[in-house]
Formats: sequence, structure tokens, C-alpha cells
Amino acid sequence: MKADPIVREETIAKYLGRTLDSAAREAFENHYLECQDCFEELRAAEILIASLGSASIERTRADDITVLRFTAPAELTATSTELNTLYRTVQGDTKVLIDLSRVSRIDSTGLGVLMRCYTHAACNAGALKLVHPTPHVKRVLAMTGIDTVLPTFENESAALQSFRCNSGTGPWAASSRAAEDQRR
Repeated sequence: MKADPIVREETIAKYLGRTLDSAAREAFENHYLECQDCFEELRAAEILIASLGSASIERTRADDITVLRFTAPAELTATSTELNTLYRTVQGDTKVLIDLSRVSRIDSTGLGVLMRCYTHAACNAGALKLVHPTPHVKRVLAMTGIDTVLPTFENESAALQSFRCNSGTGPWAASSRAAEDQRR
């Protein structure tokens, strides 16, 4: 790309931010596959964005519950940087509420990460719950049946209260409570 360096950087930023129209995106992709300079600049920008990715999730506490919120529009798909950030952020916490209000898309990889987060919480005598799913995300959770495993709420207050009402949810928590009752 023989363009002005500033224009080139702006184009790369728009490409990575997925704001190029389809014709410009196709032209850019065709060019950058052949241009070593643009390929290296794009790769460097991707690495920088990935390393800054941890700021894309805000972590707050409500008593002993960790509440995670995406700070910008997000997609939980195979190509998104938010997935690794989400999984790393959940580690170490056992009571986690994830606000999905800014998640516009989710695919099987994103569902897999949510289930890994759930498994981590459940194996550590905790719970993972979801709040404010967008219509698309809610539909995918229902189609896959994951909404029967991951409690999903429309209201954050109700979600937080549900942590206080029971020590865990889902099949593992129920079997843990049953095993504990048998020991008594």
C-alpha cells in the first residue's frame, strides 16, 4: 500500500475494528496478502490489540460475587480476542456473573468458553450465571440448551440475589448437595 502512512494505519485500524465496507475489506485483504510491509503492520497491530484486550472487560465485586462487563461491543466468536480475556478473568473466582448486554454474537467457540468458565466455577463449589443476554445470544443459548445449564437473568438484581439464595446451581452443584446430604 503506497498510501500515506497515516492513511495506511487508519485503514488497518478500520480493518481490525471491522468497520471497512465489504469492497474496501476485500481490496485490503487481497493487498495485504501480497505486501510484506502491510502484512507485518497488520500483525503488529493485532498483537498490540490482543495485549490490550484485558481492558475490554470490567471487573467489579458485589459482596463475594465477581461481576464481569464488556466495556465495548463484543463478539464471543472463534476470531475474537475477548474469549481468552474472559476465560483468564474468570480464573480464581468461584461466584461469577457475566453481563452479556454488549455481546452481539456468539458461536460454538464462545459457548465452549462459557462452559469452561462454568466448569471452573462449579468444580470449585461456585456458580457462573449470565445476565442481560442480547436477543441473538439468548436465542443461541436456547437453541443449544445451554440456558438450561447456565442460569440466565434479565435483571442484575435478581441474578445477584440468586447467588445469595443458593450456594450453587446446575447439575454438579445439585449432585454435590445430594452427596453432602448423604454424608450427614
